[in-house]
Amino acid sequence: MFDCELISRDASHFAGFSFSGPFPHSFPSEAVKVQQKLGSRKSEFTPNINTDVVFSPYYVCDNLATYFACYEVPEGNAIPEGMVSFKLPGHTYAKVTCTNQTIRDGYGHVLDWIQKKGHKQLNGACSIEIFYIEEADEEKVELFIPVE
Repeated sequence: MFDCELISRDASHFAGFSFSGPFPHSFPSEAVKVQQKLGSRKSEFTPNINTDVVFSPYYVCDNLATYFACYEVPEGNAIPEGMVSFKLPGHTYAKVTCTNQTIRDGYGHVLDWIQKKGHKQLNGACSIEIFYIEEADEEKVELFIPVE
């Protein structure tokens, strides 16, 4: 169920909202709120943007985390007012597929897999959660952990 693999992702451009706050105290509740905020404004994106896939890059440093809820957008694309846009560099990632109901287990499996395969998590790079929105109780999620 939790098959892990190495994949490479090219640089991507994103637009959406972010939250920074104490970790782990504020999570996952604040992550859910920022995703809901993005979803409530998806109609403001141009029709060429896939709003059924939410990208959530995040970065944790000691006890502080910054978490994004974004859609992938073409470089230079106009973004709705009040949102942030940024380019995330490409990396090699350890990837696991799980669901929004099994995300904690997914993290456990991919982090164990990274260690067993002799990889090292890349410090200073964003991990990414990718949510495939289906308006169901259980939805597909992919976890990407940057490795070197």
